Amino acid sequence: MQPTAIIIAIISGLASALLFAGIVLQSSSAVSLALAAPIPIAIASLGWGSTAGFVSAAVATAAIYAIAQSVPSALTLLASMALPTAVAGHLVGLARPLADDAARPLGAANAAPSLDWYPLSRVLMAITLMAIGSCIFLGWYLGFDPEDFIPAVVDALRQSGGAMDTATDDERRAIAQLIIGLVPFVQPAVLAISLIVGLYLGAAIVRVSGRLPRPKDDIPTSAQLPQISLVIFAVAAGAAFAGGTIGLLGDVLLGGFAAAFTLVGLAALHRRTRGRQGRFLVLFSSYAALILLSFPIVLFLAMGIYETWRRPEDPAPTGRN
Repeated sequence: MQPTAIIIAIISGLASALLFAGIVLQSSSAVSLALAAPIPIAIASLGWGSTAGFVSAAVATAAIYAIAQSVPSALTLLASMALPTAVAGHLVGLARPLADDAARPLGAANAAPSLDWYPLSRVLMAITLMAIGSCIFLGWYLGFDPEDFIPAVVDALRQSGGAMDTATDDERRAIAQLIIGLVPFVQPAVLAISLIVGLYLGAAIVRVSGRLPRPKDDIPTSAQLPQISLVIFAVAAGAAFAGGTIGLLGDVLLGGFAAAFTLVGLAALHRRTRGRQGRFLVLFSSYAALILLSFPIVLFLAMGIYETWRRPEDPAPTGRN
């Protein structure tokens, strides 16, 4: 690594740790900042190489441990955001030549070869699996048990006021069970989206600086998932009804892939509305409905599943530029 890359990696790791520190220090107002923790690591990895990305992830983990003096806090950052972002940045930089020197036109022997970059479908699949894997690992390591959280949620509902003042303890407990039951589904979904958005913003920042070697991808066209993801999603849906540990694992898989399929559906909406009148209104209305009403997520989830079923995946190259 060049000295500049080492410095950038260290600074990026410290920035990621500071963004994540709000959750470690139990500041509820810092949750949005914590979701931005992947961005500095993505910048280091995409702009200064994979090694810089992994060094940045290690620095962020060490910094969180130094701040909180807590191994679980450091492992949470490493497993959920730091390491997945470094791996995703490495995958984005993978490429192979489209043709060897003998196949190039006369006089082009010294020209840089055209590169076939690692497909976004595989990057999206990898991020989804890493988000799921980190949630499963952290749930096991931290000893997640839904029953342990119900009393705390019931107390929070009792103190929240409003309609909860007139609710009985049984009603509060039922609501608490519903909330806790959604955690295994929502957590990997939020994490997967945070990693994907963080990687996208990191790439955009590095591209502005001129340091991103990968050409700009046509995301609405190339954002898809391998068809094996449909099989995993179907198996997870069946496992979610089993209850117990199997049910929790099914929920985590469902949440992660539901988020990925939804993003594929949104990409398909962007692609299908290209060149059509009223495109801005359609996109604005769709995102507004997602933010305000939430239930349209099901429509884009279904669209993403359909797009994955009908569109063959691009072959994944190997090698690195």
